Amino acid sequence: MRFTKKIANDKKTILSNFFSLTVLQAANYILPLLILPFLVRVLGVEKFGLVMFAQSMAAFLMIAVDFGFEISGTREISISRNDKEKVSQIFSSIISIKFILIIVWFLVLFLVVELTPRFKEDAIVYYLSFGMVIGHAIFPVWFFQGIEKMKFVTLINILAKIIFTLLIFIVIRSESDYYLVPAFNSIGYIVAGVLGLLISLKHTNISKPSFGMMKKLVKDSFSLFLGKFATNLFTTCNVLILGLFTGNSVVGVYSSMEKLILAIKNVYSPFYISLFPWLSNQLPEKRVLVIKKITPFILVAGVMVTSVIILFGEKILMFIYNDNLINSYVFIFKILSLIAILAGLNMLFTSLYFTAVKMYKTRMYIFIIAGIFHVFLSVILVKLYGIYGMAISVVFTEFFLLILGFYYFKKHLISQV
Repeated sequence: MRFTKKIANDKKTILSNFFSLTVLQAANYILPLLILPFLVRVLGVEKFGLVMFAQSMAAFLMIAVDFGFEISGTREISISRNDKEKVSQIFSSIISIKFILIIVWFLVLFLVVELTPRFKEDAIVYYLSFGMVIGHAIFPVWFFQGIEKMKFVTLINILAKIIFTLLIFIVIRSESDYYLVPAFNSIGYIVAGVLGLLISLKHTNISKPSFGMMKKLVKDSFSLFLGKFATNLFTTCNVLILGLFTGNSVVGVYSSMEKLILAIKNVYSPFYISLFPWLSNQLPEKRVLVIKKITPFILVAGVMVTSVIILFGEKILMFIYNDNLINSYVFIFKILSLIAILAGLNMLFTSLYFTAVKMYKTRMYIFIIAGIFHVFLSVILVKLYGIYGMAISVVFTEFFLLILGFYYFKKHLISQV
């Protein structure tokens, strides 16, 4: 009877977290659909491209400040959540490490901007974008995931995005207002971060950080950080490479399409994130069974999304952006649509299974190999085919990730026999 009740509670928790994260991802999808077309029309493709380029740099710094704690922190909090003293030590240690990393990476950004003429010309955009890094760093998403209370993350993030959206529509009026976009984005992130931190303190206490705990967390998270950084090489890196080899207009065109594809790709995240804490505490046989049951549904969902984009890509872009320049590159959008199939499947292994069984190093190796592969391939193809080369490189990398993920998944199953 008690066992049956526990299963029912587990399902209820997973469904609650899944619903919260789905609502959050819906907001992440719907609000950009409102903002992006507006920004493209008001700022123009070139200034929009500059803002997206600076945002890509900020995204790299977010990964650096996260340092893999979104996975290792979640796991440690989930396992220790019945030990209030240990949870407090973990929480305080991670927050302390993040504040140190914020200072370090701001100094790095300052040196890069001040020593590079191209960046220094628009220094204000890069510095204002760093506010996103600060807000993201202090928001303890990993803590709420660990205690399986994702409704707080959803409510706070939606509030922050609404603030950003309203400021954009009310204040942005001309191309000269482009620098306000990163400013408002940073305000949204910082408001969310502060609120998240304050609410988390109602569920735990801040204690004196333990150097031993900090050292352990850094050591455990290092491989996760490298893996996430490598992952960024075939996501955020795309805009940076295009910006370096082409120009802001091409970056603007590509970003307008990539944002839509990434929103689709991120639809899978609520499901995987909701399952992660629960799957981490299951027996090996149960984990494998869950992965095998999920796979066909992920495949069908991906095929459906890709088919819609291939058939109606022109109408989708025209409806959202109503921009002839963007619509002239519709074939890029159709190529990128394959990510809906490939990413959903490779994330099943890399984002869910490998993290649940603590195969952090394997995950790191996969992302590093795929990241290096992508950088070399994209640089070569962008030089040869421009924006088309980048789209081809992204799809090839997602396929490569799927092959690696499936290979190591099978290898792990054989090692358990």
